[in-house]
Amino acid sequence: MRLYLHAASVLISRGRLCLNMPKQRSLKTIPKELPLCDGPKLRMFQHHASRIQWLERLGNDLDGTPAEGYVFRAKIKNREYAIKVFKFHDPMSNDHFWEPLIGEDTPLETVSYYTDPFYAECRAYGRIHDAVKRGLLTDVALPCHGFVFLREQDEDILQDRNIDLELGNVDLQYQRSTVGGCRARAIVKDLASADTGVDGKSLQRVLLGIIALNRQRIYNMDIRLDNYRDGQIVDFGSSWTEPHILLDALDSEAAYDSRLADRTMFDEMVEDEEIPNPRKLKAVHPMKLRSQRV
Repeated sequence: MRLYLHAASVLISRGRLCLNMPKQRSLKTIPKELPLCDGPKLRMFQHHASRIQWLERLGNDLDGTPAEGYVFRAKIKNREYAIKVFKFHDPMSNDHFWEPLIGEDTPLETVSYYTDPFYAECRAYGRIHDAVKRGLLTDVALPCHGFVFLREQDEDILQDRNIDLELGNVDLQYQRSTVGGCRARAIVKDLASADTGVDGKSLQRVLLGIIALNRQRIYNMDIRLDNYRDGQIVDFGSSWTEPHILLDALDSEAAYDSRLADRTMFDEMVEDEEIPNPRKLKAVHPMKLRSQRV
């Protein structure tokens, strides 16, 4: 019994030691564009060094614990934005998914570029920015202004508000080796209203937006009513943007289904949310052939 209590005490002490270790904020220079892999990249927010005035937290589930991070209304240089602050991501948390596809020897940093919600948004918005400039996308996604790594004083403010970014749930040695180390990551977007903007009148435009997004090889993977504000998609934390090593590793049928997922989710959203559909719009026809492509 004494041996058991001693062992338990040691484990608790080790846990506290791990969680209380100095964060040793990374001294690496933050790149101007992320992620550091092939494919689209998002630029750093223009006012990344400016003071952030943190206002209220946004979202429908303020009492719950979000999966990816927390969204706040904030003011920077007299302009209000929505800032999504991401939780720290451990690639080993979903190794059961990626290891069979790309192998256990794949560097964790590489894995993170395709599984971390922060990098998913960076890649998607990097492609969106390029498509908007070329006139290929319009009003599909909530405008994004870039990424930012938070300063220590900002992290302290969030901690005082009991915001847990779950640094204690990741391997600190791995985290310190990543871009930005233990600094919190965030993405700055336009501030939208609380209205989804999805109804019978806008439904066709919403569907055409999804199709246009997919044509740019961006797959949101989270098409649902709560992911819309003012008729625009607001979150790309679950998205896959090509080139994507996991998508490339899937067999042809699974890859096809993945590329079709947004349209399938659109039909499910319309049905589940009972959105008026006077034109009887269907994103995926029941008789759609497997040989067809986006």
